[in-house]
Amino acid sequence: MTRATSTALSSNPTKLAMEIVFKAPNAVADPYPYYRRLRELAPRCRLTFDQGVALMLTSYDDCHFALTSPHMTHGEQRPQLGDHRGQGKPRTMMYMDGEPHARQRGLVAKALTPRRVGALKDSVAALVDELLDGLEKRIGPGGGEVELVDAFTFRLPVAVIGRLVGVPDTDWEMLRTLTRRASASLEMLAPPDVLRASDEALQEMEDYFGDLLRKRQAEPRDDLMSALAHVEENGERLAASEITAVTVLLFGAGFQTATDAIGNGVTALAANPDQERRLREHPELLKSATEELLRYENPPHLLGRYVHDDTVWPDGTELKAGQHLLIMLGAANRDPARFDDPERLDLGRFAVPEPPAQTLSFAWGPHHCLGIHLARMELQLAYQGLLSRFSKIEVLDEELKWRESNFRGLHELNVRLTPA
Repeated sequence: MTRATSTALSSNPTKLAMEIVFKAPNAVADPYPYYRRLRELAPRCRLTFDQGVALMLTSYDDCHFALTSPHMTHGEQRPQLGDHRGQGKPRTMMYMDGEPHARQRGLVAKALTPRRVGALKDSVAALVDELLDGLEKRIGPGGGEVELVDAFTFRLPVAVIGRLVGVPDTDWEMLRTLTRRASASLEMLAPPDVLRASDEALQEMEDYFGDLLRKRQAEPRDDLMSALAHVEENGERLAASEITAVTVLLFGAGFQTATDAIGNGVTALAANPDQERRLREHPELLKSATEELLRYENPPHLLGRYVHDDTVWPDGTELKAGQHLLIMLGAANRDPARFDDPERLDLGRFAVPEPPAQTLSFAWGPHHCLGIHLARMELQLAYQGLLSRFSKIEVLDEELKWRESNFRGLHELNVRLTPA
């Protein structure tokens, strides 16, 4: 496996930023040299689009500020889906702000409790064992080749979120396809035909989860859908349309980001055999290793915000209202101002008495990922299972097949596995 490198990068920050936005092949294969160069030249790179002015942010402090400042909103970043829906109000709390967002998020948090997540640990571990048993049987005692995304990195997260929400396993593949189509609207400057296809897929998911909700209201089970249908605080309950929107969001985000994170982590370990060996020899580093792998190759690379009110940056520079902010999480997580030697994978980075800054892998602020504890647990169990079952995981792809997306992940990952 080789990592494509971007040589002779431009000294024009606008050109660099546009190559990132429009997914130039080198920027897709390896965006980090672009981020590094852009941070040096113009950490708040000004861009002009038909939709208005945008600032591409590549420093940790600016990205953190943009995610947490009350002067920023998310609603204006909402794609205008379809030609007759999605215009009046957000269809998901992802694009809500203020009290409506806080209310819905608070009610969801009451259903998605640490207790409910913690209770899943044994079943997630059993799912890991079940999937790895299948891989071992498939390749035989001498080892063999598999495409890991379909065989493991997709199947584990979709099983976890599917069982958490209450989705029958016969429907997982169908929802995987719909989620991919629906999430296409999250890409920058998505054209009208993509938005229409995304809207249609989102409608199909809403119809599916609306039907599932009616079944759970009639016959509750021990799953998140049933919990959401009955959660209450100060007399407030989620409306059916809100529950449907929440489950669409949780299902889509719950499996796609974890799928990408596991695959990204496997490739990072394969590219850094000294660190893979270190983790095998020191399994107590698992928690730190998971955080470091998320810092090093986190799936969400770009999030958007809108400056609603005039304010100032952390360094005192004026920030005028009416601008869009492109928050480059992948760049923030490799900012040398916050992480020593950030281009180096160091699985012990977070296992020290005074660890570095919290990564922005799960965003931050009001829209901080609700499923953070579930995601960490999944990743830890996935890495632990793979390394304990296979003495060697060799990536066979000469060039990795990265998706052209704001969310960094692989189309496929061909590996040769050697049983331990």
